[in-house]
Amino acid sequence: MRMNATRLCPSVLSIVAASSAFATIPSEFGRLTYNSTPINMTSGSGVGNDGYYMNRTTQSFGELLIGIKAHEYRNDNNPTGTSTESQYGGSGLTTGGNWLNINQSTGAYTANAGAAVNKPSWGSAFPDMTRWGFTWSITSDGLRPAAGAMSMNMFITRPDSQVVTILSGWDVGTDFQPGNMAWQNNWNPGYLAGVMGNGVNASTLGDWKIKIEVLSGSNILGSQEITVSAVPAPGAMALVGLVGLAGGRRRRA
Repeated sequence: MRMNATRLCPSVLSIVAASSAFATIPSEFGRLTYNSTPINMTSGSGVGNDGYYMNRTTQSFGELLIGIKAHEYRNDNNPTGTSTESQYGGSGLTTGGNWLNINQSTGAYTANAGAAVNKPSWGSAFPDMTRWGFTWSITSDGLRPAAGAMSMNMFITRPDSQVVTILSGWDVGTDFQPGNMAWQNNWNPGYLAGVMGNGVNASTLGDWKIKIEVLSGSNILGSQEITVSAVPAPGAMALVGLVGLAGGRRRRA
């Protein structure tokens, strides 16, 4: 699965020390559609339009649809048997794309922590590129928002509950990937390693929260958040066990 790398302007990136204020479990899960018509994804190959948590609200201009999902960074990124990809991934890429397993009680995706195994040529610039990424889509009454009509903020709450402001006031009608029906892109937390701070990187375990707000002027029209629970990959857990066993043998020697 190809992802689009994006270099971010430091002026819109800041770390805010705060307790996690974003704990809402997303309410709608499924495929991005408008009037039953699937919304095509243009943000990268294999991403697809299924497996999203969505906020769908009625506005003065019609329907505002905000969708976010988490997925493996690249299809077949992990060795056989270690994938947390859902049953709709893999061979289902052409029918809806891949996403990570979901806990139906908490609304959290589950991802393997650690750096991506298979990276494209430009991936060498991002040594902390994680095994998982996230994609978002914003649709205004079935169309891509017009320039100047809306902006967006993006926040990531780190596993230690510090909130990082990733985007602030970005015009969703002009920035990044254009689409016929949506404004959309996908990122990887590894792109943001330089601003996460305090050693937070691809191997950081715990809950990552990604939140998007869509605004008209200073008025928040809607927001959507997902949680990604990063857990040790099976191979990493086995390695930890071997290290522990070796340590025990040394202590008994």
